[in-house]
Amino acid sequence: MANTNLTGNGTVVFDSRIWGGTSEDDTAWLQAPVGSNSVTGTISLGIVDVIAADGDAAAAYDLALSTNAIVGAELLGILSLHNTTTATGNALVEAGAVSSNTLLKWTPPSAGQNADVWRITFLYR
Repeated sequence: MANTNLTGNGTVVFDSRIWGGTSEDDTAWLQAPVGSNSVTGTISLGIVDVIAADGDAAAAYDLALSTNAIVGAELLGILSLHNTTTATGNALVEAGAVSSNTLLKWTPPSAGQNADVWRITFLYR
């Protein structure tokens, strides 16, 4: 896939593995399903700023796109998504519900402006 309605590839605000175990590389606590002893990999927390070219059109950030600021194999969840440029542009029509395995999708309100900066906070691996 690819980014939709975004200018550039985003800017990293924060990107780090979430540690939880006895050592930095210990992933034994990440089981899916719980009790299966099947480790699924370390979770990371990412925060990225992206610029929406058309402020009131649907947008998408693709984790699988190798040129993006943060790259991952699987979106686990969007924690927050807000417009840092236009306050009235925060009344999202949809966020997260239409996202897929690697695509973070959202639809801004009609009050969004061209070149608005969106800050996305998400969990991924």
